[in-house]
Amino acid sequence: QVVDCMKQYGVSSVASGTEVGRTAVVRELEQRIAAFVGKPDAIVFGMGFATNSTTIPCLVGKGALIISDELNHASIVIGARSSGSKIKVFKHNDPISLEQMLRTSIVEGQPRTRRPWKKIIVVVEGIYSMEGEICRLQEIVAVCKKYKAYLYVDEAHSIGALGITGRGVLEHCKVKPEDVDVMMGTFTKSFGSVGGYIASSKEVLSRHDSVSFHSVPVSAHTTFSR
Repeated sequence: QVVDCMKQYGVSSVASGTEVGRTAVVRELEQRIAAFVGKPDAIVFGMGFATNSTTIPCLVGKGALIISDELNHASIVIGARSSGSKIKVFKHNDPISLEQMLRTSIVEGQPRTRRPWKKIIVVVEGIYSMEGEICRLQEIVAVCKKYKAYLYVDEAHSIGALGITGRGVLEHCKVKPEDVDVMMGTFTKSFGSVGGYIASSKEVLSRHDSVSFHSVPVSAHTTFSR
């Protein structure tokens, strides 16, 4: 079966799906991931770290605000810094700190101009690997809804490890998939493989897919819309 697959699809697609498209088996994997986590669609990546570091700059850009947990993984930090967005950090796993930062940021607006932020996205992890702590997701979702901020959840360590059926921190915390805008995960932990995925709406993923990783900042700020 492996030999047959190699004959049909080759050893590698050589480049990202953005450049050369996807094979039928990759699309099948993406659809299965989307169904498993409860999202309309998904995109898979060949590297877990790059899933965060290349996706975040596709979602937000200049004029946007990223509010990140102070103990988020380096891949999130690099992705945020690459986006051109303003970055603020809130106290680790602290919904009260997050709410205070959101409220202040909305009131103050962008630096110098005081204009409203084009987008505000909150980034957290399902399980913080170095601390072993589970995200207080229900409370964080409530805060994001209250202030109309987007929510990006990194499930690199929680998918497959939490929840009755292994569907991660959302299942564990009884949070509906529609309450999280972007769900990220990797195959390198519980699944024992390589790569990662982003699961979200078809609109977000189609815009993500249209941006080459070589020119990410060009249309990054257009990705989210309410």
